[in-house]
Amino acid sequence: MSNPPSNHVLIVAINPAIRAEFQAYLHSVLGKHISFDTIDLFQVRTPSHIAGYQCILFSSEKVQSLFPFPISEEITQLVCSRTFNHAFLDQIIQIPPNERVYLVNDAYESIPPLMEQLKEAGITQYHFLPCYPGFQEIDKSIQYAITLGEPQLVPEHIKNVINIGNRIIDISTINELCYLFHLPSNLSNQITQGYINRILQISKLTGTYYSNYVHSSQLLQTVFQNLPIGICLVGRDGKISTMNRQFFIDLGIPETDSKDRKLSFFLPSPYKSLDFFRNADYRAENKNGEPLELSSLDISLPNHAPLCLITSKKTLPVSKEEESDTEIMEHEPEAPGPSSYGFSRIITSSLQVKATLEYARRLALYDFPVLIQGETGTQRKTIALAIHKASNRRQYPLAFLHSFSLVQGMESPSCQLKAFLSSIKGGTLVIDRAEHLSLDMQDLLLDILQAEEYENGFSPLSGLRIITICGHDLYEDVLKGSFRNELFFYLNTVSLDTLPLRERKDDIPLLMDYFFQNFIHSPNLLLKDIISPNLMEFLLSYDYPGNIQELRNLIRFFLTSYSAHPLILSNLPAYIKKEFKKPLDEQSAVRHSILSVVSSSPRIGRSAIREVLEKQGCYLSDGRLRGILKELSEEGLIQVNRTRGGCEITELGMTIL
Repeated sequence: MSNPPSNHVLIVAINPAIRAEFQAYLHSVLGKHISFDTIDLFQVRTPSHIAGYQCILFSSEKVQSLFPFPISEEITQLVCSRTFNHAFLDQIIQIPPNERVYLVNDAYESIPPLMEQLKEAGITQYHFLPCYPGFQEIDKSIQYAITLGEPQLVPEHIKNVINIGNRIIDISTINELCYLFHLPSNLSNQITQGYINRILQISKLTGTYYSNYVHSSQLLQTVFQNLPIGICLVGRDGKISTMNRQFFIDLGIPETDSKDRKLSFFLPSPYKSLDFFRNADYRAENKNGEPLELSSLDISLPNHAPLCLITSKKTLPVSKEEESDTEIMEHEPEAPGPSSYGFSRIITSSLQVKATLEYARRLALYDFPVLIQGETGTQRKTIALAIHKASNRRQYPLAFLHSFSLVQGMESPSCQLKAFLSSIKGGTLVIDRAEHLSLDMQDLLLDILQAEEYENGFSPLSGLRIITICGHDLYEDVLKGSFRNELFFYLNTVSLDTLPLRERKDDIPLLMDYFFQNFIHSPNLLLKDIISPNLMEFLLSYDYPGNIQELRNLIRFFLTSYSAHPLILSNLPAYIKKEFKKPLDEQSAVRHSILSVVSSSPRIGRSAIREVLEKQGCYLSDGRLRGILKELSEEGLIQVNRTRGGCEITELGMTIL
């Protein structure tokens, strides 16, 4: 009987059908390695509901934004990427070319991504228009509609309706889970190959529109380029067809040095004769002598020469007995350790942050306990890991106290904690989110520290380095009685305070560029190409309550939302746009009505605005309307053109609506 998976993922969604669909599909492809549970977003009330899970998978950005409490940094958060079901392509292309087609759903936010996915799939022969509840300008000349499982929302006059159902999970989410849990690389390859093969089978039925997409570079960009594992495509002649950035890094070669070269050129002599055109795993080395695992998978495309998909992964050095045999059996990959972190990862131009980092570098030379205090998302953990890496303990374990849990019915809690600390002897203990430690756990830790100090006569836990992370001034908890006074002074020999992003705004453009380049890996697309000037101005002035993590997530959000035109203020996530919207008192309700009129009728004049408002039962004198229009213009919500140009709504005005 096989052992149950030790990896646990919690799927959080509102719609019960989506929860069941996600769980069934993910279990079918990854159930041998990962256990998937589900929960209704509105049933989550306390941290105990997510205890024991290494990852939370949200069904959408909206569901993630509505989560009721902060999630520990040790629990990975993923938002499921979804795409339309390609099985409906044969129905979609039955629509005559150049027709205008409504895309119908219960919320506008889900329609632009669908437009982009259809365009990426080569469905470019139609003029797609959004249709959703509250959309008032129904065009009765439009005779075709595509809906995401909401046929009841399709305008009554449209008889030609294609219901493509709920969007399905995209391959990128599957690969993210494989990478997160360090699953064997050939498993990810097989899933990717199966995904591609299903698309190819559908393409045979749907004609040339989709086939053109399958053979385009967009497929490689979508499936390969953004994966966090090294990927390379090689032809029968051994020459590299394409290679992503991680593959360059793993092979230790420059990114511009692969064109028209054979893959064997970049491998040391003992490995130049490897035949990658069979499904197997190989041990090799890069040019720097670092051990690699290369996993190959033969793939076939219709009307295309055979290709070999190769993934790379750095591994532990092989033993002498294994050196003579380059082909290896499947094994568990090495988990990335603290060596992947360092002070160089922290990007800043702030003199205050640089001073903090310089002090942290000096602290790494000593074994003093360090208390790192600051808001969530201010790189507290990155600094803790950098201190460990720069210290003389870097070759020893690093462990987090929050991941330690007492086991009922086993030996005493004190013995369990002592055993846990003994297992990382010589290394670094990070007490994460110290403000959430229970008083019982504080007492246990304090007893052990005092006993160690008594036995050693010098330093508590002399065999360990202690770094404590807290979300605020921990001494405030001491004064409130929720944190033990003695324990505080054991942990607070020296302290560091991290700076929130709103106090280091000069770093925002640096971080934006850094995240963008790391996510896109393309020299042909710049940040200014996807973000409008007004949106950029807002991003540079926004306070970022989630700090650097929020900025990173925003860049990801913008990359997934971008199509052919720069994103504007109205493309901001819903939780940010709420800040623009104020409760509608009588005055703001009138302003809102005027904005709606101007939005629906660009370049409308003042007298026409009054006529529309009167039909809605809102009567304004010309003088009052003139004054409100002036206010809206000064606030940047509308643009009042001279002479007969009328009024036009701005990006900011659209965001208010």
